[in-house]
Amino acid sequence: MGERLPVVIRAVRGRDVPSLIRMRQEGVRLDLPEAQVRGYTPMKGVAESRWFALGRGRVRTYVACVDGQPAAFVQARERSPRQRHKWDILHLGAATAGAALTRRTDLWTSLLDYTTAAAGRRGVQRLYAKLPAQLAAAEAFRAAGYARYGQETVYLFQGSADQRASSAHEGLAVLPRPQAPDDTWAVHQLYTLTAPKPVQYAEAYTSHNWELPRYWAFLSRGTPREWGFIVERGHELALYCRVGRQGKRSRLEFMFEPAARELLPTLLDALLDWLAPGPDERLYCTVREYQAELDPVLTARSFVPVGHQELLVRYTTVSVRAAAPASVARPAREGRLVGVPVQPQLRRQPEALAVVETAGGGLANVS
Repeated sequence: MGERLPVVIRAVRGRDVPSLIRMRQEGVRLDLPEAQVRGYTPMKGVAESRWFALGRGRVRTYVACVDGQPAAFVQARERSPRQRHKWDILHLGAATAGAALTRRTDLWTSLLDYTTAAAGRRGVQRLYAKLPAQLAAAEAFRAAGYARYGQETVYLFQGSADQRASSAHEGLAVLPRPQAPDDTWAVHQLYTLTAPKPVQYAEAYTSHNWELPRYWAFLSRGTPREWGFIVERGHELALYCRVGRQGKRSRLEFMFEPAARELLPTLLDALLDWLAPGPDERLYCTVREYQAELDPVLTARSFVPVGHQELLVRYTTVSVRAAAPASVARPAREGRLVGVPVQPQLRRQPEALAVVETAGGGLANVS
């Protein structure tokens, strides 16, 4: 177990900024490629935690202090104003000397536990993280009760629009069209038909997830503008692509029926023509593990895989009151308020730190 560490976890304060600047260099980014498209940095996250920006979820920063000095931190963001019940873990950071170096995993585990408790008090039901493969932080996430529900590969476009490979299916005369408001239900049905059930349960998307923002003038500068494009086969939706763009950074996310994979080159070529990425622009595309048909299409058009990441979810608990039966043979025990996990969680490893919440909202006596 090792000796006990006097650790206190609390929300970030203004005087912590110099320490956070030093700790960010030893950090782990956990929301790729969305973080690159938004231009997110830990310091921008601190600013957002103090001054809420219209059009995007608030970033919360929590710091673990050892002997009164910041030793590690975590940042999490509310997913969107319409999805405040979901948080995304954005960044883990740690100091490069002292206890933060030797007990980094334990500190991160305690920070993740504290974030889960803080999220639960605010009605959050799920926390998400995209963890790059083969990182030491994986142990902290396992100890904090995060479960894997999928994997994805991040591709980066390293060519130009005029250098792309010509499609061998241009004669199909199938052209994508922009997403319309009444397409929301059909897009959600395509997701239901193509995504595995464990993924659907973990992400818990409703039809609102596929709606496009309507009022661009009210979005903040840190929020990517989004479009949707659809390819129909007959009277059915066969392919869908969500495009997010901010400045010179863009991302693509595809959904498609396996039987319609021959239409993928047509859609991707049309999107490259529309985006026309220049040599100084960065265009990302994420491919889930169940979308293997998309890999050769991207590779043929100058997309290069730049990393693999595990998709993790942590369920909080909800309070329910057991209803007493209307009539019983013997007196019924009075129902009490209990915490019921939404999904069974991974048992915390014995090596993880014991966390005790103090009256001031921090954590103390972490072993």
